[in-house]
Parts: sequence; structure tokens; C-alpha cells
Amino acid sequence: MEELMHPRSDSVRRFLRRWYGTSGVSVEPAFPEFEDVPGELVEWHRAASSTGTRVVFQDHAVKPADLKRDGTGMLVFWIENQHGYYWAVDPEATDPQVFDRTNTSDTWRPTGEHLERFLLHRTVDEALAGTEVKFSALVPTEVLESGALNGFSALPFAPAVNDSPSTRWLCDGDTLVRVVPPPAGYAPPGQESWMLTVAGASGGDLQRYRAGLEPYVLERPRREERPGEPVPAPPF
Repeated sequence: MEELMHPRSDSVRRFLRRWYGTSGVSVEPAFPEFEDVPGELVEWHRAASSTGTRVVFQDHAVKPADLKRDGTGMLVFWIENQHGYYWAVDPEATDPQVFDRTNTSDTWRPTGEHLERFLLHRTVDEALAGTEVKFSALVPTEVLESGALNGFSALPFAPAVNDSPSTRWLCDGDTLVRVVPPPAGYAPPGQESWMLTVAGASGGDLQRYRAGLEPYVLERPRREERPGEPVPAPPF
């Protein structure tokens, strides 16, 4: 995934085309009637629309028609799924940097990420969250350090405010990996370990990666669906 290893202005579009393909139908998102929407955000929505399918599954992008400034003049464009965190840019900035805040604060804090890189980062994370072609493994640190991810290359993404500070993203060919500390209740006692989620696009084959991690693979729990009740996703 050269578009992720060496990001440039068309990396989001190239990644989305690789992961989802294109619909063949041109859909122009309806943006609000002011001229301060950053070009990077316009391009993200256009690229997302070109797939003809859903590209966010966990956190979500603010719809183009709903983009507006808040009381401080910041343009909120991305929201955490429980509305615990918000991300925004100064729409008048010539080099838009991303800021975040919690739902209990009006203070915007710099994330250190440029808008273009932030959007690519979030797009990759959402692709990993949404695909059905994936598995997770709880891997001891010594196994990880001994080469469990040989062949994978680190992606240049910094953890967001709602990520663990030690979160890492990697890729190999058309395969993504996210490495995080185990969720509460998953870490084996007395053993330092990591949760790996290995993911591919629809139709991908992860067998060779799974084979090398088979002793540590976690089976996704069966979900009992009840009419009218939301089905919680497992924490991986």
C-alpha cells in the first residue's frame, strides 16, 4: 500500500479505490454555502462518495450539508461514536491542523496532525473496523518481538485522543494490522501481551497470516440478535 507508506494528496482516494473499488456513479456531495471548507475535506467526501458504499463504521464524518462552525469559529468535521470527542479545523487556516476536544470542554487542543494525514489515518482505521475479513489475536510480547509481524511495515499515523498512546498501524500488501494493548478483561494474568487485529478488503485471504498466529487467535463471539435491540460488537 504505497499510498499509505508515502502519503500524498490523492492517498485517500487511492486507498478507498483499493479497499472498496468504485461505484462507477459520480455523486457530488452537497456542501454548505460558504467557501471556507478546506479542500482536503472536500476531496475526502468526494472520494468517499465515489465508492458507492459506506466507508465509516465506528466514529463518523460530519455530513457535508451539516458542516458548520461552532461558537469559537472552528469547523467540526469528525465525531467519536459515543460523542465523547470531536475533531475540528480552523477553516480560515492556510495549512489546516486538526484540533480535538472532549464533550465536556470547549477548549480545542492541537493533535499535531495535518488535516490530510488525519483523514487518511481515520479512513484506514474505519476500513479495518468495518471489514468482515479480519481476525484478532492476543499475542505475548516476546512472540511479537520475535517476528510475528515480519514483513509488515509501520504506517506513519499518530494515535488519536481516543486511542491508546501505544497503538500502532502496519501494512503488508493489501493487509492492515492494528496493534493495541488488550481490552480490559482480555490480558492474561502475569503476561505482557498485545491485541493484534489483522484485516483485509472483501474477498481477501488472510490464511497465511492466521496460520502463523493460530495459537493466539481469538474467536469472535456469536452475537444473539434480538428484534429492536442493538447488537454490541466485540472489542476487537
